[in-house]
Amino acid sequence: MKRMLLGILISFCIILNGQAESVNSDKNYRQLINAYYIQDKELLISQDVVDVAQAVINNRNQYGHHIVARAFSILSDVAFNRGNLLMAFQFAQYGSEIDNIDVDVALDLMLKIARGYYAQGHYIQLKETSQKAARLAQQANNMNYHLQALAYSVVAYALSADYALAVKELSKVENLLSQNKQNVDQITLLEIIAEAHFYLSEYDNVVELLDRVLKLRTDMSRTEGIAQSYHLVAKAYYQLQQYDDAYNAFWQSLQFAQQHKLNIRVAYAELGLGQVLFQQQQFTLAKERLLKAQVVFTQYNLVRVKLSTQISLVKVLYALDQPEEADEMLLLAQSLAKNLVLSPQQIELYLLLTDYYSGQKNFEQAIEAQRHYLTLYQTLYPNVSDNNSFASVAKSASNKAKILALNVAEQSELSLKFSEKYDQQNLLIILLASLLSFSVIFIVFCRFQVRRQKLNRSYDEIELPQNHLAQPVQTKRWYQQQYKMARKYQYNISVAYLKVENWQELSFHFNRKILTDVSQVLAVIINENIDEEDYAGVIIEGEYLFLCPHQTPEQIRVKFTRIQQAIKTRVFANLGDYSVKVIFSIDSPNIQDIDPYVFLSRLSQCNGNKEQKA
Repeated sequence: MKRMLLGILISFCIILNGQAESVNSDKNYRQLINAYYIQDKELLISQDVVDVAQAVINNRNQYGHHIVARAFSILSDVAFNRGNLLMAFQFAQYGSEIDNIDVDVALDLMLKIARGYYAQGHYIQLKETSQKAARLAQQANNMNYHLQALAYSVVAYALSADYALAVKELSKVENLLSQNKQNVDQITLLEIIAEAHFYLSEYDNVVELLDRVLKLRTDMSRTEGIAQSYHLVAKAYYQLQQYDDAYNAFWQSLQFAQQHKLNIRVAYAELGLGQVLFQQQQFTLAKERLLKAQVVFTQYNLVRVKLSTQISLVKVLYALDQPEEADEMLLLAQSLAKNLVLSPQQIELYLLLTDYYSGQKNFEQAIEAQRHYLTLYQTLYPNVSDNNSFASVAKSASNKAKILALNVAEQSELSLKFSEKYDQQNLLIILLASLLSFSVIFIVFCRFQVRRQKLNRSYDEIELPQNHLAQPVQTKRWYQQQYKMARKYQYNISVAYLKVENWQELSFHFNRKILTDVSQVLAVIINENIDEEDYAGVIIEGEYLFLCPHQTPEQIRVKFTRIQQAIKTRVFANLGDYSVKVIFSIDSPNIQDIDPYVFLSRLSQCNGNKEQKA
């Protein structure tokens, strides 16, 4: 018997010890997540960071929403630092789907989503997300995120060929930066601004900005992300056709990426070196670099940069007089490009396909490839006029089309068929244009329907059941709206604040189900004793806000007398010997009460009428 009791006692101690360890582990994970979140994001590379964030996400029910959102943000940073831009985008999206998170965390995730849209070439979504983030950051008075969001919007304008807006917005960003240097992450912001200049074709400005970034990184000992900075400046040198400088910058990017064991960043550098070596006509070395990059991009399923690598490999293989390998790679690239949004550099694929199909005497496919190239170009640069670069591109494309037509005409047996097919293709273009117009109309109609459904849902939210009140977000929204409307149109409005004074005591002694039942009973009492034009809602658990338009405090005191009596006479059977103690305050704002939340804060601190419930 004694042995049995001893065994039970030991088992009980083991269980208690395990629970204590679990609690301590949860506390440690929270502390680690908060510590990782506030440190330099470029330091978030190690697997230990990933393990902690994944542990929190896998047990998200044990943590608050803001902790889980921070864990997703940290995983996004790790993926970006390692060069996996698609995974970084996905983690940011998962984090942004969590409700009720801090505004700073929400902004952080929105900017990561904008960065992901940019990496994938989704420029419309980039513009929408960056503009939304800029507005939210301005409301939150967060200059760092506000400037980053504005900089991303500049990139979106530049990529959409809306150069006037891009330049205007860029000037605004640079002016704000000069006034707020102490309040922003200069390195991150300058790199985004450099990308904006890059897509405005201002490559000298890019080099100048990134030289400053590299100096800042050295001075501040922030070398963890320096591989990315060297990669950006290398791209600018490449566009300036300064291939020796470009090679040196890509080489530096490669060395730093290898030093920090960033395999994907290494592959980006290999791709850049391969492209430079091609321009320097060192085709064998270029092929070696590009094949190394392709292996890594295939391993991590990074299809967008894999396509860029394949396009460069095609040109290298043709230069090495290896046409069979080049043709095979070209067709693989064509297949890969079908499901991607192509960048301005990647649409060159269809010029290569034009030449390939011409060489195969498949002139119909050649013309189709040429036409697809022009369509993509006009989509990427819709605002380009006939007097600028589009004119030269269109002229070049027109010459190629004419050569193709002549080659077809030389084949007498196919000349008539070509003419008929050409007419059919013109008809097809007209039909496709009409279909596109109808599609636009359909999309507008669908957006209207979605908006109507949202309004219907909003109306449904207002018509709540008798045992429910408006929740905090909705309560704060209508309070602010009605408060400002009353001030604007100068009519009486009375505000009442009711608090269950012993809510914390009840929360300690009773479970969530009993507290929910109590809240529902209070909601029924409130709804039964207020008028139809009155507003009532929850601020937080145990605290309620009332708004009575066109009424004075003396008039609504009658209603609260009824509510007091109702609470006093209502029996809360599930509370046992405990009672519900409420205090409330009533007041009406005057002309000096400008801010609704300042007024509410003062009202909640007033000594109200106190009523106890037995």
